[in-house]
Amino acid sequence: MTTRIYQANALIEDSTIELDEFASHHLARVLRASVGEDVVLFNGEGGEYSGIISQINKKTVWVDIKKYIAREVESSLDIWLAQGISRGEKMDYTIQKAVELGVKGIIPLFSKRCSVKLSVERSEKRLQHWRSIIIGACEQSGRNRIPEIIMPQMLDQWLSQVAADFCLVLSPHVEHKLKKLTIPNSARVILLIGPEGGLSNQEMAQAVQRGFLPLNLGPRILRTETAAVAAIAALQSYCGDM
Repeated sequence: MTTRIYQANALIEDSTIELDEFASHHLARVLRASVGEDVVLFNGEGGEYSGIISQINKKTVWVDIKKYIAREVESSLDIWLAQGISRGEKMDYTIQKAVELGVKGIIPLFSKRCSVKLSVERSEKRLQHWRSIIIGACEQSGRNRIPEIIMPQMLDQWLSQVAADFCLVLSPHVEHKLKKLTIPNSARVILLIGPEGGLSNQEMAQAVQRGFLPLNLGPRILRTETAAVAAIAALQSYCGDM
């Protein structure tokens, strides 16, 4: 499989680009790529470019950009994941798999049972880390558009301004199933999932008051990172591009 590399720059056919430090290190030191190898470049604006590695030195890789390829793999279903922040690798996993499954955006949320506490400075650093997870997932999965992720915020603050065609919140205590819904494949869907420990009764009531429909994924209790993957896959299967 040809290596795919994201570059936040203008990409032009029949030109040469100097890759950024991270991409250069990844190609030269991690993948041990060689001059003459094929690569694919994309900048998040849609489509991608075929290229060939033309030069490698200690810190920099240059790529000759060849041809633009009008390739798109985005789902028509506009899914946004509103995720209660979980600890460390669990949140990383949730974000990575959500991107692979086609979400358009991710909203990290602090809630009552959220065990992660972040200052503004730490939130900004964590956001940068999550963005790197998103870019890596796009490179791996073939996506050419970078999903948005917003600054972490409080659940109640976010609920006061949320709007979508369908607002869904997972709950193991209701009977309503996804197969009973009719969701057009062009709809905007917000999927709210609590952190480890779930949403409190008060938070669930607030979500319902704001128009969220409680949804049951089945008789088994899923971990928060499992619930996100299962729910997004089910949405894409019933209403999207799976």
